[in-house]
Amino acid sequence: MAVIGIDVGGTFTDLHAEEDGRTCVIKVPSTPQAPARAVVAALEKAGEAGFLGPVIHGTTVALNALLEGRTHRVAFVTGEGFRDLIEIGRQDRDDIYALHPSKTLPLVPRRLRFEVPARIWPREDGPGFLEIHRPSRTELASLKKKLEAARVEAVAVCLLHSWADPRMEEQIGRSLAGLKLPVTLSGRLLPEHREFERFSTAIVNAGLAPLMASYVASLTARFGGRSLRLLQSSGESISVERAAREPARILLSGPAGGVVGARMAAREAGFEQMVGLDMGGTSTDVSFHEGSRDGAPQPWSGQRTPGPVRIGGHPIGLPSLDIHTIGCGGGSIATVDSAGALHVGPLSAGADPGPVCHGRGSRPTVTDAHVLLGHIRSDRFLGGNDALVIDRVERAYRDLARSLGASPEEAAIGVIEAARASMKRAIGVMTMQRGHDPEALPLVAFGGAGGLHAAALAESMNMPAALIPASPGALSAMGMARSTPGHECARGCMQPLSAWPQSRLRGEFANLEREARAVLAADGALPSRVQISKRLDLRYRGQSFELTIPWSPRVAESFHRVHARLYGYALESVPIELVCIRAVAFIPATGSLGKRPRRRQLPGRAIRDHRRVVFDRARRTAVLDRSSLQPGHSLLGPAVIEEYTATTLLPRGWRIDVTHGSHLLMVRI
Repeated sequence: MAVIGIDVGGTFTDLHAEEDGRTCVIKVPSTPQAPARAVVAALEKAGEAGFLGPVIHGTTVALNALLEGRTHRVAFVTGEGFRDLIEIGRQDRDDIYALHPSKTLPLVPRRLRFEVPARIWPREDGPGFLEIHRPSRTELASLKKKLEAARVEAVAVCLLHSWADPRMEEQIGRSLAGLKLPVTLSGRLLPEHREFERFSTAIVNAGLAPLMASYVASLTARFGGRSLRLLQSSGESISVERAAREPARILLSGPAGGVVGARMAAREAGFEQMVGLDMGGTSTDVSFHEGSRDGAPQPWSGQRTPGPVRIGGHPIGLPSLDIHTIGCGGGSIATVDSAGALHVGPLSAGADPGPVCHGRGSRPTVTDAHVLLGHIRSDRFLGGNDALVIDRVERAYRDLARSLGASPEEAAIGVIEAARASMKRAIGVMTMQRGHDPEALPLVAFGGAGGLHAAALAESMNMPAALIPASPGALSAMGMARSTPGHECARGCMQPLSAWPQSRLRGEFANLEREARAVLAADGALPSRVQISKRLDLRYRGQSFELTIPWSPRVAESFHRVHARLYGYALESVPIELVCIRAVAFIPATGSLGKRPRRRQLPGRAIRDHRRVVFDRARRTAVLDRSSLQPGHSLLGPAVIEEYTATTLLPRGWRIDVTHGSHLLMVRI
């Protein structure tokens, strides 16, 4: 039975299926107004090709709804005196130099924030909490009536210390069951301290729950009983029922699939660490994967962000891969401002009307620039199934060139250079700003447009190589097809590490492990395949933020060592505080580091023809069919390598070696 991955992007919906060594890759135009329609269309094509089986799906439905402000009407229920906490926030701002700073408005207006007399408080005489006030039945009945009158569509219940004791939140949740509305309990969704981030996560989850429940229902109704799972932002898959209840877990499922696929391609090519660059039609996602230092399997959530990810200005505290997204893709529109300066993005032509070359758009895009410069050939786009309209591209770039006082080719080169400058800055964010040296890391470039920029970006960052995975335009879908289930259970502590001897830690890990294994067992995972990763969030007393360290009997020494590596010093005389205990149940991904294949001669049939292509200047360039390239083959630039999902540019002074797994490794010579 095939395993199918489906990634819904801004321009195309991609499908990757695998069965008994056979693969199937399908791209269909996305249908933003009804995303499920494109998913079903791709599945029907896969079925016609004989690929039937369970589906792992990554979707931007929840993400787009949050970014576009299309969340449902949510009520925020909290303790007395705290209803404005979600508006006060952290008192920070994204741009500290802005003369007129703007602040993201909370998803819940003040009139829909309700207070209840519920309070617990930390004990002064030792660990634990004191119950100050528990809401009565009368008070809860009054709250229920207020929510009914407000006609809300979802409820987020958020009490100050529910990360330590969720029982009062659960009592409030039970009292609201009669409303038949989705109720999110912050202490159950994210049992960690930092109330603003926990409250924000719960509110976002509540606001998206009705939408995702409807989307999941529409998909499952059309699937005819076929198994469906969704990819989490952390890189592990999740049951469709849990995704409908907790949509905040899948906000970044699409980009996460790309990171999973890029890591697998990098390992097959022989790399443990890598920088990923996923350039699609609407945006570019840049990621960093460190790999395992000791070679032991680890869950994807081990590569989580150093703090809560912010989406649309709203902090989300759930596990998420560390991904930096910019509004620069193949569909990014090129404009000239009143001062004559060229801008590329963030506005995108999307799937409708799309770039000018598709025959419906009128504003020049990055993809149109590649068409004009000969990088993409009109009769071979998507295997020749989507002919491009060249004369409209030429007309659009003549208009842009007049605004710049340049030739159309010069304007197209300028658009591509502007896009690459944006991507170069994004790579710097994920490497140098994270303490990683890009000169020691390969760039794994994928997405429909990644191969068009890989060599130029790697050269500009002095990176040693660039890798173009097999089927790069559908790599996110491949990552989804190969993803495995996983679930993290956590317990907030906020106590001295010295108060947690090894025996006590083992007992708590055992409790969390049972809970995490039970979730995976309910999802159908074989118990014998499940592994557990144990981690502690630690910080020096007085610090504001913590580091996540793998648990071991010498975890304090590990913390000092990691702190010194990251920040240049360790405070071994300062007590260490235990902030959170984490246990992740996961099924290790398959695959091992690939070996260099035996060299063999490139067949003459690999070269389709020659055409005029503009690199630094126009050159007569060989055009190759990627399906003719096998592990061990090698070729020198300049060249253009074409395939169904993407095109790769190999400039002069570069060489391609085809690696194990049929990936293209680009190195300078």
